[in-house]
Amino acid sequence: MSPSLIFYIIFAVPYIVFMYWLVKQDKHKYAWGIAIITVVAILAIYVSQKASKVAMDNYQQHQIDSREIEREERLQKQQDSINHAQQ
Repeated sequence: MSPSLIFYIIFAVPYIVFMYWLVKQDKHKYAWGIAIITVVAILAIYVSQKASKVAMDNYQQHQIDSREIEREERLQKQQDSINHAQQ
């Protein structure tokens, strides 16, 4: 959730404010411009959510992999100490 908040604060909110200001500068008030800006903003939010989910999934998988590696190393050390004690 944190990456999404960072995205919103740093990128999405300033982008939406800037685009709103840009549309207000348009004297003709074209509906196409507003529609395009809305679609781009929605796509940006969607991409942010997907990227955040992928990043969290990758992080969780990394934690699982790290625990497995640590467990294997611990088992190897135990096996080495058992072998050393038997000699």
